[in-house]
Amino acid sequence: MRAGLALRKSADDPTVSHADAVGRSRPTLMARLRDIWAVWVRAQAAAHHYETHRPLSEQELAARGLTRGGLPRAAFRKLTGSP
Repeated sequence: MRAGLALRKSADDPTVSHADAVGRSRPTLMARLRDIWAVWVRAQAAAHHYETHRPLSEQELAARGLTRGGLPRAAFRKLTGSP
C-alpha cells in the first residue's frame, strides 16, 4: 500500500461486512441520538413559546400577531419547524 492511499475492498471479499458492501442503510446510534436530541430541543422551544405567551392578554397577543386560539398552532409550528 502506498502512503496516503487506502485500498478499497470489493464486495466479493469475504472480509467485507454486509454494511460495507451495500453502504450504511440504517442510521448509526449517534445519528439516532442526534435526531432525538434535535426533536427534544424543538419540543422545549415549543413548550417555552406556549408557556410564555399563554398568560398574556388578548391585546398583548394581538400585538405579537397571535390569538388565544392560535397559540397551540404557533407552538406546533415551532415543534415542526414550519413557518
